[in-house]
Formats: sequence, structure tokens, C-alpha cells
Amino acid sequence: MGTGPRVLIVEDDDSTREMLCAVLNESNFDIVAALDGAHALRTSLARRPDVILLDLGLPELDGSGYLRQLRERDETAGRIPVIVTSGSPYGRQIAEELGAALFFSKPFDLDELVAAITRLASR
Repeated sequence: MGTGPRVLIVEDDDSTREMLCAVLNESNFDIVAALDGAHALRTSLARRPDVILLDLGLPELDGSGYLRQLRERDETAGRIPVIVTSGSPYGRQIAEELGAALFFSKPFDLDELVAAITRLASR
């Protein structure tokens, strides 16, 4: 477990989530992971992240629904920077509508993603 800023990775694909956890852990981030929006909501409220890395296509509660519910339940959650990842052709538009800080289309460059998370976490 890293000692740096806490990053919540919300990703339902096991291999992608595990790869992101490993890469971000190597960069000394404190990693918390969730498999779906409902789990992410509980985790966010219990262990407030510094940055949220959010896949839009999730089971049970999708990424948009998760983020809306988080902001409804925690009025300060709107200040948590969110990076949306998606393979959908509409992902960028949805990310903008959600007020995400950044959007990365899948597949994405890991070095660019780590640099973006580092920048957002230091704000």
C-alpha cells in the first residue's frame, strides 16, 4: 500500500483493474479499488479518495449513476477530481456532462494516466 494520495479505481474488468492497481501502487499511491458503482459509493463515503479513476460501463450502478449519487450524499465530493475512462464513442461527452477533470479513451497510455493522476492529486 502506497503512502501517497488515495486513488479510487472504479473498474469492473479484472485485468484492467489489477494492472491499474499495480502501476499506481508502484508510483506510491494509496490504492482503493471497486468493482461496480454501488461498491464505489460505499468506499468513497468511507475512505474519501483524493482522485477517482472511473470507468463508465459498470454493473449494477454505472459510472454516471455512481458519481451523481456520491455528489448527492456528500456535498464536498464535487471537489474530488475525476478521471473518466471509457471505450464508448460517447464517453468524452458523458465525462464533460459529469464535470470530470479529464477523459481517457480506452486503451490509454499508462504513463500519461499516471502523470495526470499525479497532477490532479497535487492540487
